[in-house]
Amino acid sequence: MRIISILILISLIFSNIQIMAKSPILSASIKDRMVKIETSKKRGSLIQMKFGNKIPFGNWSNYYGPFLESGIQYSWLNESIIYGLSSTYLFGNNVKNLDEILEHLITRNGEIMSNDGSSLSSLQSEIRGGQIGVHIGSLIPKWGNKNNQPLILLEAGMIQHKRKFISSGGVPQLEIPFIYGLDNLHRGFYLQENIGWIHIGENAPHFKIELQTIQSRTRLVREYQFNLDDYDYKNKWDFGIGFRVTWILPMLREKSETIFYY
Repeated sequence: MRIISILILISLIFSNIQIMAKSPILSASIKDRMVKIETSKKRGSLIQMKFGNKIPFGNWSNYYGPFLESGIQYSWLNESIIYGLSSTYLFGNNVKNLDEILEHLITRNGEIMSNDGSSLSSLQSEIRGGQIGVHIGSLIPKWGNKNNQPLILLEAGMIQHKRKFISSGGVPQLEIPFIYGLDNLHRGFYLQENIGWIHIGENAPHFKIELQTIQSRTRLVREYQFNLDDYDYKNKWDFGIGFRVTWILPMLREKSETIFYY
């Protein structure tokens, strides 16, 4: 029995020696097959200031040429999902067909007369308007890294736009309430699609750049317009494309982790 016990002990020691000799080779093999992936999960608020332009199409292009936009945006980022509120101011001086719009005010000499009987020294017309809405979208982490990622965004809400006349002299027909018959105030609903790239790094600046398309259905708020000499109750379709740059102030919490795949 003592001989059998000694043989079993020797066998166990020899087996352990073999396992210890092979284990570094096995560990190296596993290590070669390991893929190290670092993930970053960001959550928090994004306060944004944006500036861009729009080129109008559809009914919009009957009244205005290209114009500018600026605004503020508040978003909540939850890993790759982004949502929040948007406010946009529309402005520009590219108003079309002013001669036709003001035809009833222009004298035979091609002038507009002010209250004191003198000709109007200057008259400027601009597009003024705004959008207010909500947005929701997603970052696409697999096409970027933790600091730079593509994004897609949908935005919807209310929109309005109108002509604004700025004159250096008093012209009763260009003042309230008569101006309401010329301002072409439209109001309605819009849907906007944005695709772009967002950068939120360890250091400023943080920003995003976007291409955008917009569709809106609007109608005249004041149905009678002097230049039409008629009422207009029709719904209008406005379209536009644009480019936008946004500065971002991030207030985020970041959780990073390393995952090993075999």
